[in-house]
Amino acid sequence: MSLNKKLLYAALPALFLTGTFPAVAAPAQPAARPVIACPQKPDPPPVIDGDCSEWDNLPGAITLDKSHITWGGAQYQGEDDLSGTVRICYDSNYFYFMVEVVDEAIKVASDKNIFISDHIELDFAPNFKENGKGRQPADWRIIGFTPGTVEESGDPLVDMDPDALMAFPPNLAWEGIDVEACVTEDGYMLEARIPWKVLGVKGPVKPGMVFGMDIHISDSDKDFVQECMTSLNNTTPWKGRKQENIPKMVLTGTDGKIK
Repeated sequence: MSLNKKLLYAALPALFLTGTFPAVAAPAQPAARPVIACPQKPDPPPVIDGDCSEWDNLPGAITLDKSHITWGGAQYQGEDDLSGTVRICYDSNYFYFMVEVVDEAIKVASDKNIFISDHIELDFAPNFKENGKGRQPADWRIIGFTPGTVEESGDPLVDMDPDALMAFPPNLAWEGIDVEACVTEDGYMLEARIPWKVLGVKGPVKPGMVFGMDIHISDSDKDFVQECMTSLNNTTPWKGRKQENIPKMVLTGTDGKIK
């Protein structure tokens, strides 16, 4: 018998008598998804006109930087390439959001090509499941937003207005979405309002209600090539629209504090 085996057998009785065994490291737990507060907007509601000044006094601005890149990290070239700030709020009729995007090269497209150009994507779960897993359920809303033409040519056949596209569920009536955008020194700003009924929310909304919500900013420096993307949930890489990825959103009072 080898010396190593003799030492091992000699040590075994002591282990069982003392109950002392080598410590085993517990598996690392995944980071908790963020919980997002959505403040109630006192009157007057935001005017969807491409002017972000009325958002300045609302609490809860979320900065999306390098740490929020959830897809396409190999193509990411820094915060001038893609970063931004997201603000959200609500009233009895609408869910509102405003995104200030930093992007040194803006490429836009229309219709289904929105999703392979510079765009904003809203993922919304009207029935949030804390421990839900797997692909998005049939009641989720996936809406793409484009800022439209950055440098207008004056040709109505070429220039595009800011617009929205309901990508999921298919064939859903989604009238009532308003979107506006403007070009800024380092990118663009886009704001939108979506009726609660379009988001699948039935009945009146009030503080304390819980939904699932994520906002993604996508970058495309080349025509029809999506290169990288930021998300509000930066705790896990983006691997498709999955229930375990969408953050919880809680409606609050005007102070933006979850109680």
